[in-house]
Amino acid sequence: MSNSDQFLTEFNLLHEAMKKYTKRDNNFGSLFYQLKEKHPVIKQYQDDINMARELRNLLVHEKKETFNIAEPTAEFIDMLKTIRQQFENPATVSIFSKEVISLNDTDSLLRVLELVEQYHVSQYPVFQGQHFLGILTDNGITNWLSSVRKETPLDLNKYKVSELLSKDDKGASYEVVKQDMPLYEIEKKMIERINQKGHSKLTMLISKTGAIKQREDIVGIITPGDMPKVIEYL
Repeated sequence: MSNSDQFLTEFNLLHEAMKKYTKRDNNFGSLFYQLKEKHPVIKQYQDDINMARELRNLLVHEKKETFNIAEPTAEFIDMLKTIRQQFENPATVSIFSKEVISLNDTDSLLRVLELVEQYHVSQYPVFQGQHFLGILTDNGITNWLSSVRKETPLDLNKYKVSELLSKDDKGASYEVVKQDMPLYEIEKKMIERINQKGHSKLTMLISKTGAIKQREDIVGIITPGDMPKVIEYL
């Protein structure tokens, strides 16, 4: 199979993928115009896709009997295949699946500080039994410590997570997302948060079902500090 034939095959596969995604049986140019500002993969590679569209038109509409006006390179074909694969099978939040350390509302401040020191983690889901209460962040710990700064000596075993959680004004800054959510949706949510709040302190709790009914439902977490890794996968 010639490079031109391989290119046209890959181009047609991308066209079919775009039709499936939009649920519209439109021509390539129309679908490309719809998606280039809406879908992160198409937007990211829009210049390359547009070049492929122009090359396809040359090959199909202006093909000579003895030779092609332009012959696509193997590298260009591979790039188009990569774009199509990323479009059809985008990286998902499942990449960030891992064991998540959670707290009980009755755990002591000492327990929290020990976990912070040991694991260098600053976001902890909090449960009352199997009931999810929210997230304790470094912000909540700092706010609480500020409120008791004049108390000496400070008994770290006396105070419980439930008291710290009430001081966490960022405690509501989390969303529960399904394990199969594309990573580009996480980037979009972070950008929306920056535009709305002026910061991106949004934690994503990953669940197989998109809901938390018990501790075991949390199968991963994405924190603001993970955003550079998220972008690497896009």
